[in-house]
Amino acid sequence: MRGWQRTALIVGSCALIVAMVVVWVVVDLGTADGVASVVGASVGVVGIVYALIAGAEQRPSSFRVTRTGKNTVRGGGTSNTGITRTGSGGPVQASATDTGDVEADGDGSGANSGIQLN
Repeated sequence: MRGWQRTALIVGSCALIVAMVVVWVVVDLGTADGVASVVGASVGVVGIVYALIAGAEQRPSSFRVTRTGKNTVRGGGTSNTGITRTGSGGPVQASATDTGDVEADGDGSGANSGIQLN
């Protein structure tokens, strides 16, 4: 939850609490009970909607590869000394530094010493 969202949630919650206390003091308890029911149901609906919206956000996956070794492949093979991610996994933050040398020799050969996103 971001800073402004947290602040809005706290301010809104405090406002609801104050409003409920004012209703309890100003009107009779029967009316206050009805108001509390409506407010509680409204807050529940707002909470569900917020959870559905906030649940759609995906945080990026974070990958970091450093100082991988030498990578040599021959005769159609594949080799990896770093990271390979397949499929759609959402957003990615990736970095590779000081990776090793790679050499792929032959048809269909593949070598990776860093980050490979498929």
